[in-house]
Amino acid sequence: MLNEQTLNQILNKSLPPLTIKDIHWTTQNSTGDSILFYRIPESEKGQEQFSERIDGARFAWLIVNTDHPSRPMNSSVIPEARWPEIQKALLDILYPLPKMKLIAVTGTNGKTTTAELILQLGELCGKKGMSIGTLGVRENHQTKCDFGLTTPGFIDLRKFLHNFGQDKDFCVLEASSHAFKQERLYGLEFDMGGWLSFSQDHLDYHQTMDEYFAAKALMFNYLKDKSKVFIPTEQQELYRRLSKITDKVELAPVMEGNLPLFFSTDFNRNNLEVAVGIVEKTFDIKVGQVFDQIIPPDGRFYIQTYKSNYVIVDFAHTPDALDNICKGIKSAFPTHKLNILFGCGGDRDRSKRPLMGKIAESWGDHVYVTSDNPRSEDPSRIIDDICAGMTSDRFEKIVERPEAVLKALLALENNEILLLAGKGHEDYILKHGIKYPYSDIKEVERFLSKDS
Repeated sequence: MLNEQTLNQILNKSLPPLTIKDIHWTTQNSTGDSILFYRIPESEKGQEQFSERIDGARFAWLIVNTDHPSRPMNSSVIPEARWPEIQKALLDILYPLPKMKLIAVTGTNGKTTTAELILQLGELCGKKGMSIGTLGVRENHQTKCDFGLTTPGFIDLRKFLHNFGQDKDFCVLEASSHAFKQERLYGLEFDMGGWLSFSQDHLDYHQTMDEYFAAKALMFNYLKDKSKVFIPTEQQELYRRLSKITDKVELAPVMEGNLPLFFSTDFNRNNLEVAVGIVEKTFDIKVGQVFDQIIPPDGRFYIQTYKSNYVIVDFAHTPDALDNICKGIKSAFPTHKLNILFGCGGDRDRSKRPLMGKIAESWGDHVYVTSDNPRSEDPSRIIDDICAGMTSDRFEKIVERPEAVLKALLALENNEILLLAGKGHEDYILKHGIKYPYSDIKEVERFLSKDS
């Protein structure tokens, strides 16, 4: 139970005795013995929604960022800039951090794969671990909780660490640029880190590449004194840029010898190198030859054979990620033709669409341009934006993704590869706020089962 004196100090009020057992940031989850944080938007619609939602919400005490006529008596107005420190004070009492090592990985691409590799390598070396990221809260090859973001909000993150981390030696966090900028990792200290890549993405949020870089560089503010951030050996430009602002960067060890098929591409080998460097440095151990026991993460270079062909599903959804995976495929399978199927998400950085079209055209023998998550946009317009970067006639537009995937699979002949990019592990297509069930992996498995 929360200490009343601490609560009084946080709220700077003289309060009657309160029973506080939890802390929330959404009205639908809050209970009568919880503190609820509610950010009131400036927009007229947001103001109206506050009146509607707070009227039916349950809470012992409400904290808002600005005053409002509908604000109830049992509430306080506290500037939003102070919320992280206040939330941390509450969470330190209600959800204290377990004694385990914290590892963070960031990068435009590679976070999910590397986090999963660190988790599995740590477990294969006898350590008990968990990860929090795009695939949810994971341990022992299982997703224990899914939350739909790369990095959860601060309150949820602290709850996950407390609830799932009691018996763990370490936790790997996927740390997005949004999370650093929005202080979702407030007060945490990382024992080790990794920065996998840096290329264009999220310019709808950060506006410029310099702002995007600065947001990711906030990682160094969270490191313990002797902590290091590992950089892939091939990311020399990133390493040089970071070396100018910090001495806490280190190049990952180079992996040599034969590795499983999943690591046949340069980018997955780089992810493995960072994971090995982090695990060995964190626990002062040698990983050894355990790589054939690694299970590839969901939707990351998922590969199936079909006659003399290969079908690959990958989450690659940025220009750099698409370029890297195509380069990796052509390097690993030089005698195969490469067909590429992809789309771009709606309500996101439009400038990357023609770039991805150009990249797909440069690598692909044939390209299928289709839908991804159009959200509120017209998918045909998104496809046209992509095709604006293409100059050949080696592509076709198919709006409905299931139709495009089936056509691409049926068109495979001999010694070809079909890359389905952009969806990876996702099991839905998001249109106008509704998630319609869909999975590239399930479409492939359904096709192969019928053809066998």
